[in-house]
Amino acid sequence: MSRITVGSLVKHRLNGAIGLVIEHGMWNADWGCFRVKFNKPAVFGNTTCEYFTDRADRWALVSGCDNQ
Repeated sequence: MSRITVGSLVKHRLNGAIGLVIEHGMWNADWGCFRVKFNKPAVFGNTTCEYFTDRADRWALVSGCDNQ
C-alpha cells in the first residue's frame, strides 16, 4: 500500500484540487498535515491559493513513489 509522502501527487477531498506534496508536518497532537503546491491555483471559498496546508486525512493519493 502506498502512503502519501513528499513528492506525491494528491487530491484535496473537499474541493478536488490536485497538487504536489512539498512538506509534511503536524496539524495537532493527533494528526499530521501536508503542504501542497497546486498545479493551478485552487479555490477555497472566496480565496484562491497556490499552496495549501491541511490535515492529512483531507488528502487522497493520486500518484506517488512506492519504496517497498
